[in-house]
Amino acid sequence: MNRRSFLKAGSASMAAAPFLNLAQAIVNTPTTNNDDYKALVCVFLYGGMDNHDTVIPYDQASYTQWSNIRNTLLSQYTNKRSQANLLPIDTPARFGSRQFALPPELSGIAQLYQQGKVSLVGNVGPLLEPTTAASIRSETAKLPSRLFSHNDQQSTWMSGQTEGAQFGWAGMLNDALIEQGQQSPSTFSAITTSSAELLITGSNTTPYHVHDGQAATIDVLDMFDESNALQKHFSALGHQTNNFVEQDMSTQINQAYSANDQFNAALSEVSVALPTFPTTSVAKQLETVSKTIAIRDQLQEKRQVFVVAMGGFDTHSGQAQSLPKLQSALDGALVAFDSAMQSLGLSDKVTLFTASDFGRTLAINGDGTDHGWGSHHFVMGGAVQGGTIFGDIPEAKLNHSLDAGNGRLIPTLSVDQYAASFGQWLGIDQNTLENIFPNLLKFGAPPALFK
Repeated sequence: MNRRSFLKAGSASMAAAPFLNLAQAIVNTPTTNNDDYKALVCVFLYGGMDNHDTVIPYDQASYTQWSNIRNTLLSQYTNKRSQANLLPIDTPARFGSRQFALPPELSGIAQLYQQGKVSLVGNVGPLLEPTTAASIRSETAKLPSRLFSHNDQQSTWMSGQTEGAQFGWAGMLNDALIEQGQQSPSTFSAITTSSAELLITGSNTTPYHVHDGQAATIDVLDMFDESNALQKHFSALGHQTNNFVEQDMSTQINQAYSANDQFNAALSEVSVALPTFPTTSVAKQLETVSKTIAIRDQLQEKRQVFVVAMGGFDTHSGQAQSLPKLQSALDGALVAFDSAMQSLGLSDKVTLFTASDFGRTLAINGDGTDHGWGSHHFVMGGAVQGGTIFGDIPEAKLNHSLDAGNGRLIPTLSVDQYAASFGQWLGIDQNTLENIFPNLLKFGAPPALFK
């Protein structure tokens, strides 16, 4: 590893380095023009969210077909997936007689959808070219590497490459904003509350970590009783040695602590009154994001990208017990976040979207489902064309033209298109988007998610 790579890795692991003195910025710089503020918030669902139990067929013929395939699994649910228990949503006319519903645990999201605040993006996933079951059978299809592998598909969703990728597409979008003069290099433009740092890492964009509503600490130092003395020791190393590694370590530690002090100082400058969030992990992460957005002026940020993470979606077994709880937690978190953005007057400035490793099989394995491919996702915010479905929701049956086996949906909308639509909203030009997403031209235009 060369010295530049070491510095990059060090800043990512130790909360990042500041590019401005926040205390001076608060005093000397006019407040940010809120009209120009925009933020993207990704909720990454680790494990592979079951798309077939997220968007459920509701018209009688489609529901019967779906429930017959999943009958053994559905019988194990406490909160039954009967038609009477489902939450029907407005379905675009292009689906003809087909209708869709959400499960009862997503009641808040269903209401936001009906209010025009949330939309669905159907059957999105990694693609290198338009693909069908026939092209896979004939072995003429060019497929993404290591399909159905958790680590690799998480990385592919975030970066377009399998595990080991260096930069994520949201980080590269932020890099592009810097290059286009719409954003200044900043410590606080890319923020994670748990993991998924790859998504928001770019060549000029380094993830900054926040946790439980404040700057994340350097855990390895805080484990010691005399952590302050240890901090001073490492901080002084750079002045006591000619060793470049020790100097760089000292610089990173000093910058990380400085950034944390600056972030927490900004929080103390602003009284943030938000609606009550649930106590689930994903909700508390989104509460932290909300607090961070509330201090955007103190941080002097015009564009920000956030990522929060939620695990547990690898439902090979016990799906009837675990998935409803996960759906309920996601629902409560998104509803609270919508309320928070409304209270801040920023609903149309902040767009939240979900992502996941992959969908799951329509076929069941007894009491669960296996790794899929295409999946359905939510996009939420005042700027979104809400109350509709973008992309496709293939029929809930086996052995059709978009079935890669056992009801694994072959995506009809690429991650490139999905991500590029967010880049367009942030104000990135088409040529730059094509550089970031080199396969974009192989597909149709990005979905018109925004008003």
